[in-house]
Amino acid sequence: MEERISQSDLRPESVPRTNFNYVIIAISFLLLGIVIGAVGYDRFIQNNAALVEQSVARALANDGTIQEALERSIASVLAGQTGGQQQRGPNPEERYEIPVAGNPSIGPSDAPITIVEFSDFRCPYCARFAKETLRPLLESYGDQIQFVYRDFVIFGQPSYEAALASECAHEQDKFWEYHDILFANQQNMGREQFISFAGELDLDVEAFTTCFDEQTYRDAIVADVSFAQELGLSGTPSFFINGRFISGAQPLEVFRGIIDEELASIG
Repeated sequence: MEERISQSDLRPESVPRTNFNYVIIAISFLLLGIVIGAVGYDRFIQNNAALVEQSVARALANDGTIQEALERSIASVLAGQTGGQQQRGPNPEERYEIPVAGNPSIGPSDAPITIVEFSDFRCPYCARFAKETLRPLLESYGDQIQFVYRDFVIFGQPSYEAALASECAHEQDKFWEYHDILFANQQNMGREQFISFAGELDLDVEAFTTCFDEQTYRDAIVADVSFAQELGLSGTPSFFINGRFISGAQPLEVFRGIIDEELASIG
């Protein structure tokens, strides 16, 4: 199963107006980009960045919501640019180049198998993969796998904040421990909880808090989301095994089948 982006998952009424920053705008662009992927996200950004920002501003000024602004913008884009075409996701028959440098990873960088996951810490299917499949997979193949995590924030501001917190834990070499805590506490996410989790892992809490409050890794997260959209991803979790696409939290046997094929082809 794969969790897909839904406009209802953005809850602007819960966020003070003073906190609407470009991260919310970036997520708005992500939603629009997924709809218009067939015509090219880059071209849309170049031609329509002001449209979304102005729509958001007008919605706020008139006591509207981000969702209402997005609905109008999406309708406009669909009417004027896509010609009713639906976006296609990555082709499972192709191989994609997925950069991994700088992202949290387990396993040797020269492993014959590289698995890249695009995930959201609030996604229930991502949690299921983390709890039921990831560890058995790593235990089965050991040093033959490098597993890499990249952010695909699709559940709004709380997901973005969880991604920020995980990056701040990564800065102190505790990403995977923090990763496990977040997936075990999907209904208990917020600034105080993130700081408490950092304390449980014996992180430098002061440094962690500064990192989180200053949104040190904001640009890195937005870059991950933008790249996921460029690939045509529309939900989480999404995986690439040596560049081969897998959609959703598939059973362990599915991953083993592809990994074994890859190892056999390498010889």
